[in-house]
Amino acid sequence: MSERSNPGVTMSYREMGAGAEDPVILLHAFPLNGRMWEPQVAALAGERRVITPDYPGFGRAPRTPAQPDVRYYAEEVRSLLDRLELERVVLGGLSMGGYVAFECLRLFPERIAALVLADTRPDPDTEEMKESRRELARRVAEEGVGVLAQTQPRRLLCERTLEERPEVVERVKGMILESTPGGVVAALGAMRDRPDSTPLLESIRVPTLVIGGEEDAISTPETMGEMAKKIPHSRHVVLPRAGHLSNLENPEGFNAALGELLRSL
Repeated sequence: MSERSNPGVTMSYREMGAGAEDPVILLHAFPLNGRMWEPQVAALAGERRVITPDYPGFGRAPRTPAQPDVRYYAEEVRSLLDRLELERVVLGGLSMGGYVAFECLRLFPERIAALVLADTRPDPDTEEMKESRRELARRVAEEGVGVLAQTQPRRLLCERTLEERPEVVERVKGMILESTPGGVVAALGAMRDRPDSTPLLESIRVPTLVIGGEEDAISTPETMGEMAKKIPHSRHVVLPRAGHLSNLENPEGFNAALGELLRSL
């Protein structure tokens, strides 16, 4: 696996695999980084080129100096596609990655061959959630990312994972601690102010996998199911034994569904 940074592009990325088919780009959740996709990279790289970026301020990517909106992250994805000379890709995103994927659909739908929306939702934050993000941003700015490593695993992972899979818990904590306070605060602001993507759903014309954990309390199966109903060419998969990080909690099920999508293209 190669890890690279691009001049003029503030996303670092990991790249593995090869193939004649459209490459797969997977956008990570908050507050992790592209390493969260390692189970999927391992499963796909024998047949596909797989690229997993880090948002600015996460993983190996430098922090952007400005307060970005979600469109900023999507523009960074487009810059990465341009730099790598990729005309079309299979685009996937989990949680915040889904928010960025929606914005990519607004900006360059012609470059998206298929879509994976994992543990995400199209609606904007409620006022209560916006205030929660402001408070979390304040704490991270004052106390550092350690506060996220203490609190987020219990929010992101299901009880079974927390109790029976300590290696997943530690993996999540490790990725959180690789984030910078500035990157975290910027991402919280971008998510807080993101637009409503619900009106976008019925215009999606590419094969779409809508997938999430059965025990996801953030993007519930009901929310994901309603989203899938509005996307014309979608398939909805609910993964057992998984919360909000379904690709890490049930990688076998996630990889099977993702592989089925790719084989159908």
